[in-house]
Amino acid sequence: MVSRTLSVHILLIFLLLSGGSGCYGNQAATDPKSTAASLIVLLQDRDPQMRVTAAQALGKIAVPDTAPALLRSLDDADPAVRAMSAWALGSLGEDVLDQAGLELAKRLDDPSPAVKLSSARALGALGGTQTIIELLTEQLARSDVETRRAAVQALTWLEAGSAYPALIAALGDPDAQVRQGAVAALGEMVDPRSLPAIRDRLLKDTDAGVRGEAAYRLGKFGDRTIVPALRSASTRDPNAIVRRWAEWALEQIVPASPDYP
Repeated sequence: MVSRTLSVHILLIFLLLSGGSGCYGNQAATDPKSTAASLIVLLQDRDPQMRVTAAQALGKIAVPDTAPALLRSLDDADPAVRAMSAWALGSLGEDVLDQAGLELAKRLDDPSPAVKLSSARALGALGGTQTIIELLTEQLARSDVETRRAAVQALTWLEAGSAYPALIAALGDPDAQVRQGAVAALGEMVDPRSLPAIRDRLLKDTDAGVRGEAAYRLGKFGDRTIVPALRSASTRDPNAIVRRWAEWALEQIVPASPDYP
């Protein structure tokens, strides 16, 4: 006999594979709201994996009315449930920003790195208010490196111009991933004020990942004033990948002509 847990898992997997509201054979399409109501009950199941799968299915069917239940699951004892619930909230669309945005931003303080990252990605999908941006910039200055990494990821996706000063400051972060994220976030803004700071990361940063990110972003800017720095990096950087990114950036700015200065 198939156990109840396995039977429900099979049902949820079917929902995931069918997109939550499709049909199978000649069966009528499932009503998403009715399905969501059953899944919300399973968010309280004793089995953590069942709760994870229920949250995932709710994200797949993406019914905005499920936001309150998923918000409650952000407090689940199991970090995998919290992470999947954050992901599901990000799948519900901008309509739930007012309900979920600030709570997701607060979850960047979660002790689980997976929850931090899922919350940051969800914020990137939903968007951000000025209050959320201010909270993220505060988190970017904290001593917890995982929180800083998640905050800078969220700011990259949100492209929030008001975070510019905090991102410039983050270029001096002791953690290379945070510095690289700050370069990426500034690059997404395409704010010419950041060109000198990104150029400095290309020429002076000790981490190849940061220097490569800087080269890529400078190529996206397309500003001729940084051509000398890119030429220097393309020939002198000790890392082959950074040199290739610098060469790529130069190709975006300088036409392939020997007569071009």
